[in-house]
Amino acid sequence: MLIRHHEYDVVVTAVASVGSAVLADGREGFIDQAKHPSWWSDTPRAAAGDRMRAVVLDATRTPPRLSALPSDIRIARSLRHTEPLERLCPPGVRVVPWGYVEGAGHVLYWLVRPGVEPEEWTVILNEGRGPLWEATPVSCSRFVLDVVAGTSSSYYFADVDEMVDPEDRNRFRSHAQILDRTS
Repeated sequence: MLIRHHEYDVVVTAVASVGSAVLADGREGFIDQAKHPSWWSDTPRAAAGDRMRAVVLDATRTPPRLSALPSDIRIARSLRHTEPLERLCPPGVRVVPWGYVEGAGHVLYWLVRPGVEPEEWTVILNEGRGPLWEATPVSCSRFVLDVVAGTSSSYYFADVDEMVDPEDRNRFRSHAQILDRTS
């Protein structure tokens, strides 16, 4: 079975006007024409026998749907880190990805808790390269406004002249601390 958000080396087995049938790890899949780079650029159209890298978008469909677009592959790479974090969350608590910082690899999430209104969801950031998370107890819209206005208290988005000392580790916490699972 193909796994959602995982990447595979695929081989095109057949091409139709709507997309391409592919084999990924010996399993059948399908890449819609809009999910192949040729739809968006001067890349040659897919042909039987072509090999490419693709990511599973929907493993529940028959055949599973994949994408060979670089942007979908980047997004899937960041989402693969969400699933283990969700398994660590207490029941009801949910982590929802909503932003990706191109080039830096940072992923922004909402920490959704039962009984908490969306405007009160905490914004959390994972730098994508380490085990620590930064929590900012503001709404998404306030967080984005602060970043754009240059008034963000986030270490990763602070004005360079006013940047917080990276040794000030009290603003960075483990996932367990963010989820209030430590005493």
